[in-house]
Formats: sequence, C-alpha cells, structure tokens
Amino acid sequence: MRYDLERYSRAELQGRTGVKWHRDGSAAIAAWVADMDFPIAPEIRAAIDALVSSDDLGYPDPSLDASVRSAFSRRVRARYQLVVDPDRVVVVSDVVQAIYVCVLAFTEPGDGIACLTPAYPPFFSAVADTGRRLLACDLVAGEERFEVDLAALDSLLRDQGARMLLLCNPHNPTGRSFTRAELEGIAAIARDRDLTVISDEIHADLTLAGATHLAFGALDSASSERTVTLSSASKAFNLAGLRCAVAAFGSDSLRDRFERFPAHARGSVSVLGMVAALAAWEGAGAWLEAALRALSSNRDFLVAYLAQHLPRVAIRPPEATYLAWLDLRPLGLGDDPAGWLKEHAKVALSPGADFGASGSGHSRLNFGTTRPVLEEMLARIAAALA
Repeated sequence: MRYDLERYSRAELQGRTGVKWHRDGSAAIAAWVADMDFPIAPEIRAAIDALVSSDDLGYPDPSLDASVRSAFSRRVRARYQLVVDPDRVVVVSDVVQAIYVCVLAFTEPGDGIACLTPAYPPFFSAVADTGRRLLACDLVAGEERFEVDLAALDSLLRDQGARMLLLCNPHNPTGRSFTRAELEGIAAIARDRDLTVISDEIHADLTLAGATHLAFGALDSASSERTVTLSSASKAFNLAGLRCAVAAFGSDSLRDRFERFPAHARGSVSVLGMVAALAAWEGAGAWLEAALRALSSNRDFLVAYLAQHLPRVAIRPPEATYLAWLDLRPLGLGDDPAGWLKEHAKVALSPGADFGASGSGHSRLNFGTTRPVLEEMLARIAAALA
C-alpha cells in the first residue's frame, strides 16, 4: 500500500488546533514539539472511526486493558528481545505521568536522580517538583555523535550519591541509539550503585536507517530486574493527544511499589487511546516502515542542506527520533538561538536551554514533516542568517 505522507500543505497544518501549529500563529513554521505532520495510519483511523460511528465511547472494559498489555509484551519481545510478562505491564495515560509516579515510588525527597544531559525537559521538572536532587552528566560531543562518558557518570554517582537513573533510550534531544557497550557500561554502574533505572524508550520504534535499538531491560536478567521501561505508540504513530502509554516492570517488587499509588490517583486511559494503540501495534506496521523511510530521507536531506548552505551549524546525524540537535554557537546568536530564529526567520524550534545547561546555544529541530515544509523551514533559516 502507498501512503500519502505528504498530504498536508503548510496552510492546512497551520489550521490545526493542536499546540504544535497553533502556539505561534500562522506566521511561523512549527518545528518544536515532538509531533509529526504525517496523516495517521489508515488502520488507526479505521479503528477510531468504528468506535465513533457506533457511539462506543464509554469506559474501557478491563479486557481492553489486558489486550494492550499483551500487545505491548508481544511487540517488544519480537522487535527488541525485551521479555516482559503482561502482568508486569501497567497502562498509564502518558510517559511523563509514569516518570513522576516512578520518582515518587522509588526515591525519597532529597535523593539524587541522575540523567544524561542534554535531557528531555520533563526529567528536570520531575526531579524538581518532587524535591529530589538532579545529578546531570553531560554527553560528550564526538566527531560523529554524542557519547556516554561512563567514567564521568561513575564519578558523579560516587561523589553525589543517587537512587535512580532516568535514561532516555533512544536519546532525546540528540537522537542517539546507544551501543551495547554504552548500555552495558551504564548497567554495570547501576548495579554497583544499586540504582533503579527508568528507561524512557518511547522513541524505540523511530530508529532510523543504519541504527539498531537495544532495550536496556533486555541486556541481562540483572538489568531487567531493576528497570522500568516506559513506552507508547504516541511518538511513532503520532497519537500523543489520545493519552495512552505503558510502564513495564522487570520485577514484581517494582510493579508493586508503583501500584502503591492507587489507580484512580494515577488517572485513567480512554477507550480511544487504547484502541488506537492496539491498532498501531498490531496493524500499522507497513505505515510505520513508510514513515521511517520518509524520516530517514528527511534526516539525510537536512544534514546535506546544512553542510551546503549553513556549514557552521554543527549537527551530528540522529540515529533515531525525528529530532535534530543543532549547535548554533558558531553563529553568535546568543544563548537562545531559537528565540532569534523565531523572530527573524519565523521558524519555531525548541530552545536548547530547555534541555539543561549544556543546551545553551543549541536548538532542537523537528524534521517529522513534509518535504516542502522542511525545505521552506530551512530556506527561511538560511535567508535570515544570510
């Protein structure tokens, strides 16, 4: 089947009510929040249409929850060799909610929580809002990609102490798909320091051509037992607004501690979100492959465009996600180049500082859009900088 991923023009996108295109008005091209601009998979649309056409929008039956848990368990075993008992999977409204509950369940106020920076902004808020201490370990900018400084991470945890590691794998915002050696090094540190690892793997299905996703909980049994894997169909299938995610626990004790927070306090998931997730995971594989081909092509176009027209903008090609981490410091645009570009180029990127202190002078660009929109976005940036 051929999928028309280029269906929507910029004018049509700017007519949407979602926050991505609505926030900055019709003058700006939106390239910030992690939503794609592709049409959703027809299998997902059909599943949602069937609910709506039959007025079947009541409370979800527990059997639907069980189906989501089982579908996720089958999927990650087949794709990533991550073995998770469906009884150790909890359906939640979104990954950020699960991060907060994990912080509350597995640490105490004042405990140290480590993460690799730059980092997904809710990592910072989850630590700050709950009265924990952030232990930031910067990734090292290598020639081709960002790399984990295992010695620095071990030293940080030895000196500062920690109870938890918040890991984003694949990594947002740098787009890294960490190697087995890197993940095994992190696992050894987690074992030595007795850390609970919260592995946000929401971007796993967005691993691009040339890379392989390795699930942290699949490294070995010892790593699995201390890991909570968070995921959702929301990023890869563009369903964020439907609010359905999963938390998969490597042991009964982890699940039981998480579930000390009553289900009603954790919120509930809509029947639309569950049915859409099932349709995505069980029926939309061909659409995902087409989307990955488009994203890999967009990534390669972006890298080539910057090399030709904006060679001073440093980019290390992302191996996963549809997010590019741009080092704009050589251009002299100050600590917040995204603010400058919004004003002068009318392109809205994510400010680098949102991702931690190491993000100063950087911006995150979302290339999960149509090629004409991406071309116009880059042309605007080049013209403004010229």
